[in-house]
Amino acid sequence: MIVFSMQIIAPDEKRTALMRTLGSMLGPTRVAPGCLDARLYSDLDKRKTLFLVEEWESREQFDRSLNMAKLSAIVAAIELSSEAPVVRVDAVEREEGVDALALHRSVAGGLQTVLIETRGSTDTKREI
Repeated sequence: MIVFSMQIIAPDEKRTALMRTLGSMLGPTRVAPGCLDARLYSDLDKRKTLFLVEEWESREQFDRSLNMAKLSAIVAAIELSSEAPVVRVDAVEREEGVDALALHRSVAGGLQTVLIETRGSTDTKREI
């Protein structure tokens, strides 16, 4: 899996324009072949910081998604930013879920029932 992320600083006077620019990429990206997820986040502690995160099945599918319209939107967002963005393309070798926490259940005082979100389904309860 490939995770593309971009952290960008949005000055107050350009925040709305930046959110529109980055937000305009979400719909086309989400329906692109190989896209697992695409989201735009705002940092609660650092209000000016926005994060664009995309998850892809493969590097090839991510590369194919970088068409002229998407690259133009990224460049437009960078031009609106008050600082240089932090851009990452990470290859994820292994992905774990809530089961990874089961190893630490004794620290939390034994078996717990937690509410978890699973990709593509509604929330479910699972004992760990």
